[in-house]
Amino acid sequence: MKHYDVIVIGGGIVGLSSAYYLGKAGKSVLVLDKGNGTDGCSFGNAGYVSPSHFIPLSSPGIVSKGLKWMMSSDSPFYLKPRLNLDLARWGWQFMQHATDQHVSASKKLLADLSILSRSLHKEIAEELKLNFREEGIVMLCNTEKTLKHEIEIGEMAADLGVPAKTMSMNELDALDPNVKKNALGGVFFPQDAFTDPKIFMKQLPSLLKPLDVTIEYGAAVTKFNNVGGKIQSVQANSIDYSADQFVMAAGSFSPPLMKKLGLRLLLEPGKGYSVDWVNPASMPSVSYIFVEARVAITPLADRVRLAGTMEIGGLNEHVNMTRAHGFLRSIQNYFPDYEFEKIKDLPIWAGLRPCSPDGLPYVGRTRKYKNLILATGHAMLGFTLGPATGKLVMEIALEEKTSLEIGMLSANRY
Repeated sequence: MKHYDVIVIGGGIVGLSSAYYLGKAGKSVLVLDKGNGTDGCSFGNAGYVSPSHFIPLSSPGIVSKGLKWMMSSDSPFYLKPRLNLDLARWGWQFMQHATDQHVSASKKLLADLSILSRSLHKEIAEELKLNFREEGIVMLCNTEKTLKHEIEIGEMAADLGVPAKTMSMNELDALDPNVKKNALGGVFFPQDAFTDPKIFMKQLPSLLKPLDVTIEYGAAVTKFNNVGGKIQSVQANSIDYSADQFVMAAGSFSPPLMKKLGLRLLLEPGKGYSVDWVNPASMPSVSYIFVEARVAITPLADRVRLAGTMEIGGLNEHVNMTRAHGFLRSIQNYFPDYEFEKIKDLPIWAGLRPCSPDGLPYVGRTRKYKNLILATGHAMLGFTLGPATGKLVMEIALEEKTSLEIGMLSANRY
């Protein structure tokens, strides 16, 4: 049985970032991933690296909006009702955290994590010679109520060290004259950046090759061997692999694996969709979020990526065409040239984002198994926070002082 310093379960951006920083620290690392390294949530997302996204998913108003949206199958947020005790526990904790107090307690940590991760993203992009675009993001609003709220978030951002500027439509047209817009105004976050997540994920393993890091794809973990409160080894494809430490970075597929260890992880998959439009009607020069519709628009080299929806519906990657068409149809309300008829037949990607009930990721050692580090639950911030999480995992594994105080991210908080 081959032995490693660390085994990382999951080969998405969090798992590979963890392996990268552990490898740079001189550790021998094995990454076990059930997929083939060409798809998953880390590939099909909007590619945002967003310090502006410091409001957790569980925030004031989301519960009442969620109840309203649940009445519509094509709404931006949908919780599919089902008889499931874990979902009930998750939903209860989600509602308990949807408060101003929770936002106040968590916003600085999320902002600091994102700022740290942005600098690490930039370093990685420079090493890989990727196009890391620092043009910023526009939160585009077409109702007065939403614009007012977004301006308040912009003011909050400035207090956290995240620059923001309220912009009229004339200013937005000057910023990005390429696209015809239908809105009242928006808030521009110049520090936000984006890159092509598919290219990033395809090239990231090349940084691991000079290190003592091995990646095994098509290697779903099926068994854990535990002795005296420590994991000794795992099994994948009928092969046993041992290590001193283990990192659980399997995203939405972490809870079933944790159950094999006798641990309950409050985490629900949040399905999202994206579509790539090659040669679009017009190419934006900055990225956008359509706030009311909760749709993301990312201009990539040869295409624009359209991403949206949040569906809490279990481990189900099936494309619900009603929901997919719902988010695609909403786009023309902001970009009139992006007519539904032009984009409705494009191939639709679906992925499952791992959502904790309080909107904060789990990063830290588990109480039951001292040599197991949990790194999941990032929801829509997985791509943004991947490198920072990887660095934190390395610091935890080496028992170093972490770059940030992360007590709120405890793996044992539920």
